[in-house]
Amino acid sequence: MTTSKMSQDNSEENLEKKINGRPSTFSQEIADEICKRLSKGETLRTIIASSDHLPDRTTIYDWLRKHESFANQYAQARAEQADYYAELIVDESYSSHDAGIGRLRVDALKWAASKMAPKKYGEKIEIETAQPLTLAFQLPTRRIELEENKQLEN
Repeated sequence: MTTSKMSQDNSEENLEKKINGRPSTFSQEIADEICKRLSKGETLRTIIASSDHLPDRTTIYDWLRKHESFANQYAQARAEQADYYAELIVDESYSSHDAGIGRLRVDALKWAASKMAPKKYGEKIEIETAQPLTLAFQLPTRRIELEENKQLEN
């Protein structure tokens, strides 16, 4: 087969894929399905891979930028997914028969939950105050320490 014939076949194949490919037009029904499955703990990668009628990751991210209501719904689904992962941590810690594998699973779930909902599951503690709070301290310099030591010796 010649190169021009191969490229013609490839372009026809690509055109057919574009016509019969994954959807790119926003659909609230599809958005609902994606968010429902996310909130039940499925990853976006798994959701997309399991269903040909769902758009690819790039399209979903495009929808998130263009549709504020979907972005809010998606954020809520991710928060629920973090809660689901937190519950899995408890289940895994009680049910794992292999301590090493159980620890690995728990650590992975903790990490995922802390990234999805850092205020709720993150390790960083933030303190909010009603009024501005100023902390001031001075670190001693090496010279001051030496002078103090000389005074103590005398």
